[in-house]
Amino acid sequence: MRSLPIHTTSLALRHLVLDDAPALLRLNGEASTGRWLPSHVYSDLSHAEAAVAYLIGCYSSPGDARHGPYVLGVELRHSGQLLGHVGFSPLDDEVEVSYAIAEGFRGHGYGAEALVEACHWAADAFALSSLTAVTASANAASRRALDRAGFSHRGDARIRFQGAEEEVSRYVWFAAPSDGDVVGS
Repeated sequence: MRSLPIHTTSLALRHLVLDDAPALLRLNGEASTGRWLPSHVYSDLSHAEAAVAYLIGCYSSPGDARHGPYVLGVELRHSGQLLGHVGFSPLDDEVEVSYAIAEGFRGHGYGAEALVEACHWAADAFALSSLTAVTASANAASRRALDRAGFSHRGDARIRFQGAEEEVSRYVWFAAPSDGDVVGS
């Protein structure tokens, strides 16, 4: 298994630290986060600090995205500036991936770049053959990032999502079989 941090051309994916709380408060306070991920909005710095402390604790207990959240910070490799996160959490019998990139850093492919590397890492770390993503159907930018990251659209449905009835699109990403895996058996 690749250890963290993971370095890509532009990004580093790493565990969160308590000092990330102010940056996550800003990210989660952006208008688009309030629209697309209202459950991620923090009321103030103490709320953000408590959320980050909880997520840090989840690295060891349960320490497995099949049983609880596992969230990685996404930072710019050249500056170390935190610009988002990619998280994994249980969803029924699957593991869901979610992500957010700060508004000022969108349009550069960072969301897809982070998703690709984080999904490969999580598939290896948690022995997953696939990951699921659910996004509001109206969130065209998120859907494009999922497409670019190699997710396949599996359908749309109206469900309770982020606290309201909403039309959502479901995507699935499949891990490539490793050299030792038998395909088709």
